[in-house]
Amino acid sequence: MTSVRHTICCATYFKLGSPMSLRAFMPLLALVIAAPATVNAQTLDREAQREVVSRLEAALQQNYVFPDRVPAISAELERRVQAGPVEGRPFAASLAQGLVKASDDLHFSVTFDPDAVAADREAKASGEEGTQAERDRERAANFGFRDARRLDGSLAYIRFDFFADPQYAQDTATGAMRFTEGAKGIIIDLRYNNGGVLEMAQLLMSYLYAAGKEQKFFDYFYNKDEVRVERSQWSLAAVPGQRRGDVPVVVLTGSTSFSAAEWMAFALQKLGRATLIGERTAGGAHPVDSVPIDDRFMLQVPIGQIRDPVDGRDFEGVGVAPDLAVPASDALLTAQKFLLQSRAEAGDAEAKWALVPVEFALSGETASAATLDEAAGAYEGRILVRTATGLAYHWRDRFVLALDPIGEDLFAVQGTDDYRFRLVRANGRVSGLERVFKSGEAVNYRRLD
Repeated sequence: MTSVRHTICCATYFKLGSPMSLRAFMPLLALVIAAPATVNAQTLDREAQREVVSRLEAALQQNYVFPDRVPAISAELERRVQAGPVEGRPFAASLAQGLVKASDDLHFSVTFDPDAVAADREAKASGEEGTQAERDRERAANFGFRDARRLDGSLAYIRFDFFADPQYAQDTATGAMRFTEGAKGIIIDLRYNNGGVLEMAQLLMSYLYAAGKEQKFFDYFYNKDEVRVERSQWSLAAVPGQRRGDVPVVVLTGSTSFSAAEWMAFALQKLGRATLIGERTAGGAHPVDSVPIDDRFMLQVPIGQIRDPVDGRDFEGVGVAPDLAVPASDALLTAQKFLLQSRAEAGDAEAKWALVPVEFALSGETASAATLDEAAGAYEGRILVRTATGLAYHWRDRFVLALDPIGEDLFAVQGTDDYRFRLVRANGRVSGLERVFKSGEAVNYRRLD
């Protein structure tokens, strides 16, 4: 199956492998990749600049998905040619800005890096998907997976910041998805994801559909050797571990969610499989290819379009609108509340318990310094000690756990979710400590000082 690359973590420039591969890049964050100082010092006179622009125009005519827009782009590029000599990197940056300005397509990029051009050509000639150095960088970054854990209330949370090629990253992705086994809700965090290989989205999305159900995720086409190639991407017949086709899913989005991240969110939203919470995404929908212009310049150019399987639409230039719009910084807590609230209203005791600290965090409230000072003291068999950051719970002269405020006079105990402490007040004074268990039972400890 064709490998669809749909942008990458912008601090790294991943070369394209076979010409059947598609990928994209976010030039607004990094228009030009750093090159050695000796490369930066190279300059181009006016004639050399015109030659680069001419080669760019030819590459656009042959590869750009919208050839009718090339004349307007060419006019903008011509305006970037300077009368005097200019260094290669600034000139590449100017050309990239011109491409984005004239096309309003965030996927355009131009780089000035002879080593990168040579490596790209070598990789394509060998049929490899990028260089070994790029794969090593991805591996060092855990293939984009930043976090995989269980949250209170039987919720699973997964965050990854780029879509690595599953040919190399499948074990890591599978390990992350194992955190969803047994969960009653799944949160997939794409707020900071700049995209990558669309087959990773295909792998992860396949976990969200029951075995035996064939589900189309994407339709797409691209130009190869001036021939239009059409493909579709479907759920995989088999995945390692358990599928979670019956579990509610929330996808977190932000303004920096880009390309493949947007496509995963968009498709799951269109298919009714996930609720999107957060901010509208960046709006980069086109797959791209890298094209050497000469021995120094590389063009990254949109060569195709992807369509959702329901309406046959994309989100280029407008982004993906969330179902529940909140600041990206509040999206995780909002997602937890969204998944827990309906269960709590249905009488799920576990969800009710987990919902309390989530709602308190969303309220923006916190325990006052006066409350913490009042709580500090000796109680039967235990002591609350005031610290620089809050309160610490001591017992048996050796055990210590920090306390976190989660409500009015209510504290969670770090390291355990089995019980909490509530301050007991009499005549306006803290007179005791109530230990509230998850089961609903409670034990009271009288204040001694």
